[in-house]
Amino acid sequence: MKTVASALLVILSFTALAQKQTFDLITYTVPKGWKQTANSADVVGYAITNDAKGTYCQVALYKSMGTMGNAQLDFDTDWKDLITSTYAVTTAPQMTPATTQAGWNKITGTAPFAYNGGQSQAELITLSGFGKRVSILILSNTKDYKTITDNFIATLELKKTEEAVQPVAETNTSIAGTWTMSTSDQSSYRVNNGISNAITRQYTFSDKGTYTFYTKSFDQLMNAILLSRENGTYQISGNHLTIMPEKSVLEAYSKKDGSDKWGTLLSTQNKQLEKVTYQYTKHYFSGIQEWNLVLQASTPTLREGPFSNNTTFTNAYYYSPLSANHPVMELPGSQPAPETKKPSASAPVKSTYSFTTTNFDDGWTGTEQADWVMVTKGKVKVLVHYPNEQVGYNSDLLAGLQNAWNVLVAGKYTSVHNLEFKPISSWQSIEFAEADAVERAGGQSVHVVLFKVNYYNGSGKYLEIITPDKKTYEQEFGPYQQSSSGWEKVEGMVNYNKFAVAATDLVGTWTSDFSGMIQYVNANTGADAGANAHASNEFFEFRKDNTYHWELGMASGMVGNMKFQSAKSDGKHTLPNNWQIQFSDLEGKPKTYNAFFSCIKGARLLWLEDSAYANGYKAYGKKE
Repeated sequence: MKTVASALLVILSFTALAQKQTFDLITYTVPKGWKQTANSADVVGYAITNDAKGTYCQVALYKSMGTMGNAQLDFDTDWKDLITSTYAVTTAPQMTPATTQAGWNKITGTAPFAYNGGQSQAELITLSGFGKRVSILILSNTKDYKTITDNFIATLELKKTEEAVQPVAETNTSIAGTWTMSTSDQSSYRVNNGISNAITRQYTFSDKGTYTFYTKSFDQLMNAILLSRENGTYQISGNHLTIMPEKSVLEAYSKKDGSDKWGTLLSTQNKQLEKVTYQYTKHYFSGIQEWNLVLQASTPTLREGPFSNNTTFTNAYYYSPLSANHPVMELPGSQPAPETKKPSASAPVKSTYSFTTTNFDDGWTGTEQADWVMVTKGKVKVLVHYPNEQVGYNSDLLAGLQNAWNVLVAGKYTSVHNLEFKPISSWQSIEFAEADAVERAGGQSVHVVLFKVNYYNGSGKYLEIITPDKKTYEQEFGPYQQSSSGWEKVEGMVNYNKFAVAATDLVGTWTSDFSGMIQYVNANTGADAGANAHASNEFFEFRKDNTYHWELGMASGMVGNMKFQSAKSDGKHTLPNNWQIQFSDLEGKPKTYNAFFSCIKGARLLWLEDSAYANGYKAYGKKE
């Protein structure tokens, strides 16, 4: 998916030079007098304004993406992503005749939209060819610049790319994993009147012979959102798949805020059980670089309705593997699966700290990056993800894991297949998902595992493990197992988020707060027997001259009779090495603390441990 990179007319303070420039596959000449509005890895933009007339014109060039299979589908996808999801467009695009130039198919559409109290026009040009699509967006509230923009488009030079990545050899005919299919009514009545609808279907097949099937139906003409839930068993014989449902219900939900979000449950009723035998095929579509699970039936099924218009296979339904374009369905009560934008590879950060790489004695190397610490050894790569508010606690273990896959993993890969979610419930539950896929960034075929231990204190971290194949993963970390124990090797990878300390890194105030309370109840009467509380605040202030101030304040005892204590020290600190700090005076005597930094997004934590006791590290955050 592409996203609009900047609001209208956010003009930078420098003027683009009228010379040829290259962005991704496009070589172009910036019109004289136009100023740059966007400059990122995903989009560049230019604009011109006339303050006296109150007019503007803006052009945005988007980084190429893989084709969806044909030029019209590419245009339709871009129109939805770049136009209707951002601007108040209420009509279908007015199309101009498609053309072909140097192997690129060009489709152009325009539509008016309301902006800033006036009328503007959006013009989208989608060029498809050589396994890619290139998108150009023009926004304006005047025809004064039409000749300039037409000339700008006409003089573009597009680099021919190699054809799409060859498909992964599909030797595994297993259908285990989650597969989705979406349809909508694109009749002229609906399009011309802006009335949308969408039906999403989702099969999840386990490797144990069981399945679940969900259908979500949303329609602006309906008062409720419908959800069909079905579960049962399946059998495979040759290339035939037999579905044997055990339970099927239809639920109706209100529309939250009138949108396609789940509201409250309105009604539920049982549905007719339908046993179906499909002929199934796993087919690779090179245009969209994606494997599909194709299900063919003699007649349309009750659960899926009319067959697809895609005539590659007759009487067929086409299910896609989970990906950025095909996320896991959000179910009532689960966290929403946020839109997964096409990410760029997380690059090493420009850090103000002295050490951004650690070479560990066991051969692993850790490198700080923007969204994770990347840990590598040989052909194995592990991303230790930083905490992310979009993947917080979810009481539904499976829904939480699926949400984490959507947020953290899905956008980096295409041709995802053999995807399985295999969480393990326990007092410290395990989240585990794995799939085979192709990396968007480099086009390499890989095996991906998402793993997390949910510790009782909430300190678990998501690990994304990338290897050339499943065998390599299992050689390094061992095979998947149903038990919640025995995962020490893979869970230990979180400890590689660890970086050395330099004296200059310490300058500033580092603080750690703690509080807790125990409530007592009379065992005989059940009456309140009071509460014992504890709270502390500790901080180190490190100065540029290698002096420091340390202070600790504590309050503890039964509520209503708490005792307060404090301690403080001043002195000099030195670093005998980059993993220890020596203090000249803490509580009346010199002390040596073991020390290291860990990374979180945009910041670091300082971890300290008294080397004389070595009873665990304590984290300190920098006070800005």
